[in-house]
Amino acid sequence: MLEISVAAMWAGGITVLAIAIFLLWIGLRAQKRANQTGDATMIGESGIVRKTSGFRNRIVVEVRGEQWWSKMTVPGTVSVGTEVKVTGVDPDDLILVIEPLEGR
Repeated sequence: MLEISVAAMWAGGITVLAIAIFLLWIGLRAQKRANQTGDATMIGESGIVRKTSGFRNRIVVEVRGEQWWSKMTVPGTVSVGTEVKVTGVDPDDLILVIEPLEGR
């Protein structure tokens, strides 16, 4: 039979325990972080108008590298390349509510 010394068992046990404690510590830290997904985190982000006549005359805006349908908060026109700010999310349609950034 294979015989393992007591010192090797202790070393292995301590190593496994240290790894388990480290992984538990990382997991607990991750639980404390704010959620970084979902529609509510889009509010306040800036984006660029990519298309002004999308589906149902919606404006197509690129925010965080993704293209979203959007609508303006105030009546007006924007052109392609205009920088806009997300001010809300329409919960019924999941459409971004935007306004143009001033001075840009």
